[in-house]
Amino acid sequence: MCIVKPLTKTFLFAFIIIKSANAQLSEVKIDSGVYLGYASEYVEGVTAYKGIGYAAPPVGDLRWKPPAPAIPFTGVREANLAGPACWQARNSDASVYARGDLSRSEDCLYLNVFTNAVSSEESMPVMVWFHGGGNTAGHGGPLIFDGSNLAQRGAVIVTANYRLGAFGFLAHPELTAESEKNSSGMYGILDQIEVLNWVQRNIRVFGGDPDRITIFGQSAGGTDVCLIMSSPLAEGLVDGIIGQSPGCIKTSLTLDSGGHEQGRKFSQALGIHDTGAGVLQEMRDLPPQEIVSAMRSAGSGGGPLVDGWVVPGRPYDLLENGKQNLVNVMVGGLADEYFGLQHLSPEISEEELTEYLVNTFGEEASEIKAAYSKEIVESPLSARKVIAGDNGFILNSRMWGRLVETRGSDAYVYYFSRPPPVFRLYVPDENDLNGDGGERSLGAYHSGELAYVFNNLDIVGLGWEPADRQLSDTIADYWVNFAATGDPNGPGLPVWPKYNANLDMVQIFDSPVKTSVHPRKLELDRMERIYMDSR
Repeated sequence: MCIVKPLTKTFLFAFIIIKSANAQLSEVKIDSGVYLGYASEYVEGVTAYKGIGYAAPPVGDLRWKPPAPAIPFTGVREANLAGPACWQARNSDASVYARGDLSRSEDCLYLNVFTNAVSSEESMPVMVWFHGGGNTAGHGGPLIFDGSNLAQRGAVIVTANYRLGAFGFLAHPELTAESEKNSSGMYGILDQIEVLNWVQRNIRVFGGDPDRITIFGQSAGGTDVCLIMSSPLAEGLVDGIIGQSPGCIKTSLTLDSGGHEQGRKFSQALGIHDTGAGVLQEMRDLPPQEIVSAMRSAGSGGGPLVDGWVVPGRPYDLLENGKQNLVNVMVGGLADEYFGLQHLSPEISEEELTEYLVNTFGEEASEIKAAYSKEIVESPLSARKVIAGDNGFILNSRMWGRLVETRGSDAYVYYFSRPPPVFRLYVPDENDLNGDGGERSLGAYHSGELAYVFNNLDIVGLGWEPADRQLSDTIADYWVNFAATGDPNGPGLPVWPKYNANLDMVQIFDSPVKTSVHPRKLELDRMERIYMDSR
């Protein structure tokens, strides 16, 4: 589905108060009302607008429905506080991913905008961020996602919440029957697409160009932007995609192959055993705390799937056959993803590792075990972490890049190998996780690149070194250049070649940044062959 965009767009809501010829934006009028922004605390010349509602609260009868339009208001609303996080369980303070005591609500469909524009005429590229967290946790407002430093480089930055867990991804036969599209389970992705529709209607007043929209996301957010690339609902809304540690290429769960069954089990975990449309009313009458409790007892209540409407087919097949939005892609992962994700896991035996390999690779388990024999001798748990990382985020990244290159668009693939300091990413007032000043004990761990991407080393984390700051400057420049032109390269930056599957050259994010054959090439070649043989 090739994107064709008009050369001009009708500008309906232009209303900007400029304090002086060189001042920042202050008040802006969007389609729902007028918001007052505030000067960034961290970067001079950048204005932040926090807590802008992009859709109606998805409560009551709107629970498990596509997002409805934001409710218009009169007067001026101060945009100085990010909206509450969507409902999710509280996680452990002992985790690098601890989020503390979040303010949580079903009324959570809010976004934040960061811009250094002084006029709506600036027409800067726009970067829309979707956070990670397994599609069960997280929000768009943490300090680590403050967009001020990226905005200073010449882009308008949008960060957004979307529904999570069972609220965002519950598939159920009764929800499918209720839907005009014969679909259920993709409300969180529909929220993200609604963010993109909001951007198209409103971003000009912030100095953004609606014809240059790049979406970027990490982990679950990286998976989601990949799914959006495969969605016909996003046609014409996206001009570039950056996937950080994505996992969508192998997505194959459908409504009939397990999605509906998971939904039935979830409603039973809620104590609802009736059948028919009455099930939905009972589920919608439950307080959100009970939904979250059931998520813990029955699993997440669902995750992204191939629903036939939002995502009409398996992402691999859509990409392979060119049935996706034709845009350039920048994608990659980190060398030690699971050393962060499983940093609280106890050691396992070799027998437990073998069981994991059989469940994951079937008849090819012995081949994988032999290939990682050195890691197994050192630690079965560490071996499992390396194998899971290679077969998951790293392989998904390279496969995505290969598919994009094959169908004729440009792909840029990276491999992040510099070990960042270890700290609580989302709790800046209690960042020191181990009381060691941020020692780099987890390698290049999952989410460790976030502060680098947002160029926020001066406002989050600890233990940063000059080499980290240089790497962060380079990565942030790559990201903004890509949003501006579809190509990360620019003056003074290490040259990053387009991905070519035959050469398998990728950009290594370390000190220094360099181009190299993929460091995990042999392992990925083996795992990709096993995956392709099993399709």
